[in-house]
Amino acid sequence: MGCSRILTLSLIVVLGLKHGVVSAEPLRVVTSDFPPYSMLEHGSVSGLSTNVVREVLERAGVETRDVEVYPWARAFTMARKLDSILIYSIAMSDERQPLFQWVGPIAPYNVDLYKLRSREDIQVKTLDDAKAYRVGGEFQDIKQAFLLERGFEIGRNLDLAPRAEINVRKLFAGRIDLLPMSEYNLPYLLREEGFDPAQVEKVMNLEGVSYYLYLAFSLDVPEATVARARQALNALREEGRLQTLWVEALHQPPSP
Repeated sequence: MGCSRILTLSLIVVLGLKHGVVSAEPLRVVTSDFPPYSMLEHGSVSGLSTNVVREVLERAGVETRDVEVYPWARAFTMARKLDSILIYSIAMSDERQPLFQWVGPIAPYNVDLYKLRSREDIQVKTLDDAKAYRVGGEFQDIKQAFLLERGFEIGRNLDLAPRAEINVRKLFAGRIDLLPMSEYNLPYLLREEGFDPAQVEKVMNLEGVSYYLYLAFSLDVPEATVARARQALNALREEGRLQTLWVEALHQPPSP
């Protein structure tokens, strides 16, 4: 998910005495173009996750550079291999857990398996049924990792692409049969690619990958910085502000 262009949004926070000293160099912030979580809107990066991250950083007194938006695989690799990185809108898994310092969940993330409504020949009730079809996936994405762990094979029934919009085009071109996507993200992608969301339908929910998206730091970031961010996020949750941001962005309460 994401696009190759770099978008920027200033998330630089002026530190007051009440926040204390953080780090000598501002952290880099990376994410992907993933509406409604992060997206270009009226000349700046906005979206649900971006709004939550902005408030967390301001409350925590964490100084950062501008947000850098990359294709997801590149953003993920940067956060793994470079120092002083903050990454957001990232899903957690057992495999990913030791790779980062996790702050906490910042947005709901519900993944369903979709097909074209016109494809009445596709009959799927279980994940094993889906193995008989070509399923789209993305490099370094939590959804393809989930499918690989459950017996899908790249080149046989799992076809990977660098960006989600490519998979949307492949679905409508008949090059793949099924596409796992976030229920909140898919309508944006369909409209951007010129397709009517009514042309696709949900086949089944992927419960094992439907949880939350997170904010995380690279392993070198000082523990004190991570702790302040956790405290700030916890405060947003306890005050009800986090839920308010979710409803404002999604225009409805998130799916359970």
